Amino acid sequence: MKHQTTEIVEELMGLIHEQISYLERYVIPLDDKDLEWRPSKYKWNIYEVLEHLIRFGEFYIPKFRQVVRYPKALKVTDTYNSGRFGRIAIKSARPVNGVVVNKAKSPRKTNPFLRKLNRSVILEYIDQQNKLLDLLGSLDDVDLSKNRVPTMIGSWIKLNLGDSLRLVVHHEERHFIQIDDLVNKRMDT
Repeated sequence: MKHQTTEIVEELMGLIHEQISYLERYVIPLDDKDLEWRPSKYKWNIYEVLEHLIRFGEFYIPKFRQVVRYPKALKVTDTYNSGRFGRIAIKSARPVNGVVVNKAKSPRKTNPFLRKLNRSVILEYIDQQNKLLDLLGSLDDVDLSKNRVPTMIGSWIKLNLGDSLRLVVHHEERHFIQIDDLVNKRMDT
């Protein structure tokens, strides 16, 4: 499936800006007790959701940076082709009409359950998102189809850069639905 590169980059940047705005408006004003609140014994709290996203970013952002700095292919067209596996991964990660359709168990190395976390995760996440925005803004000469990025599943599975970027941001989008649900449930108690 072909996508206009500028449209995809603008969409991803818009989602990231929305997430940062959401944090500034609804999460940062909460006190620690609200941020540590969990709806049930085995559910994540807001800090843990953000830490999970940080761990994904710690894996993917350096990989993106490497590809952008040393691309194997320069952009020759204003479109990129989504790969078959990329389409499947994005579809499973992306929420549909604000609802997380495909639930998934987090890889153990990204599961922050019961770690002692504090407000620093909010600032670290925002900093990481600003790095991702910078990367998205520097894709002018990089081919999103031909440059590949290893996945967290294993380095033998690679997605093209466009699909990888979309997967990461839509993964964040699904967890922001989780954060919004936590905020709303906490305010109802």
